[in-house]
Amino acid sequence: MKLGFIGTGKISAAVVEGLSHSGMEGMSIRLSPRNEQTSRTLAQTYAKVERCPTNQEVLDQSDIVCLAVRPDAAREVLEELVFREDHTVVSFVPFLLKADLAQAVAPARQVCRAIPLPTVAHHQCPIPILNANDIVTTLFGAIGQPLPVEDEHQLHILWTLTGLISPFYDLLRQWSGWSMERGVDQDLANAFIADMVQALSFCARQ
Repeated sequence: MKLGFIGTGKISAAVVEGLSHSGMEGMSIRLSPRNEQTSRTLAQTYAKVERCPTNQEVLDQSDIVCLAVRPDAAREVLEELVFREDHTVVSFVPFLLKADLAQAVAPARQVCRAIPLPTVAHHQCPIPILNANDIVTTLFGAIGQPLPVEDEHQLHILWTLTGLISPFYDLLRQWSGWSMERGVDQDLANAFIADMVQALSFCARQ
């Protein structure tokens, strides 16, 4: 399995880290040169990861291409690239509709969209996926819990919910601070709060 990443930010880094610890055999990963520090660090850390000098070289050496660039830069980046018909393209880019994506990466035939979160690095992440084939589903199943989505409307609703991540962490910090103000040790408070939330989340799935 030859994977390539166009855009090497926080999400791409988390996916690469998760895959590198997944135990999947026969996998190679090519990274675009930006973000330079992140791409170099990943290439130095993992034997199966290589940093390419250009985005086009990532494509030329990959069968599955993950797009993780800023929404406002996506069209400009894609216009400079030449895709193959046999490429499978997985977009992590918000607001880039599947129809527009398919046009931008033509003649690539297999196009899908996914929402991995930073927790994929620890293999604990629901990953909504639109239009995934079996290979993509297996790939994301190695680093999280794939959730097939039937249409883009549903995908965008779930994507909107990711905006609650920052307020969620702020709430946890408030709980921790409230506990410490009343005499609870910080490590004890944080351990209890984290485990309590995890337990409640587990119960919510039953």
